[in-house]
Amino acid sequence: MRHLALLLLPLYLVAVLAGIQWVPPIAQDPAYHAFADQREWLGIPNFADVASNLPLLVAGLWGLGTVLTGARTGTGFARAAERRIAGVFFAAVAATAVGSAWYHLAPDNARLFWDRLPLALAFTSLPALLIAERAPITRGAATLLGAWMLVGPASVLYWHIGELAGSSDLRPYFLLHGFMLVLPPLLIALPTPFSHRHLVGIAFVLYLLAMAGDLFDHAVFGWLGGLVSGHTLKHLLVGVATALLVRRLQIRHCRRAEHSQRQSGAG
Repeated sequence: MRHLALLLLPLYLVAVLAGIQWVPPIAQDPAYHAFADQREWLGIPNFADVASNLPLLVAGLWGLGTVLTGARTGTGFARAAERRIAGVFFAAVAATAVGSAWYHLAPDNARLFWDRLPLALAFTSLPALLIAERAPITRGAATLLGAWMLVGPASVLYWHIGELAGSSDLRPYFLLHGFMLVLPPLLIALPTPFSHRHLVGIAFVLYLLAMAGDLFDHAVFGWLGGLVSGHTLKHLLVGVATALLVRRLQIRHCRRAEHSQRQSGAG
């Protein structure tokens, strides 16, 4: 697991170099901002896509509160690195909810930057969290893992700076999305000393459904008779997925510790 922490950043950089070599630059499509549900309510434009960020904000703050409580009591985490990364992840989720709500009030490329920046940090911090849960991280591995986490915001900054210069390129950011389809299930499948691993698996399935909802935003809106759009469902599903991760942190227990206690009792 420590070796995987060392490999994440090099693997991503190799993928970026390959992508730059073989795939032409991908500009931001202006049509992306034309979401299915543009209804106004209570004077708030695009109300559903704005308001549906509330569950995500609540879940992110709930998670951050759980991390801070664990830090004060010294419980809930196997090691300090895991606690710090969890704090970064939940703070990024909460910031994503705020950035997304701001973006959906008046969707354009400038506001999209504030939506994607914290989201990309959440993307990279989640695999780091799953790694830190499973094994102690050496100082060198922690440095590379921290650099890997910064890759998320860097990919968004690369797109944003290019956008301002008239040469928009989403390749590094899209590659990050690809990593998020592969890394979490691989890491979830690896052994962990903590219980309730299945909740992380359910959260990942909800994330996949959320991405599908986003992809078929207009189609879902039509299928459901204009009740709710795919993008709105994306926000809600990611909020539930985050809440599952928080709840898992609260109720999980270390099976190794329980095994040692049983062995001591038997002795």
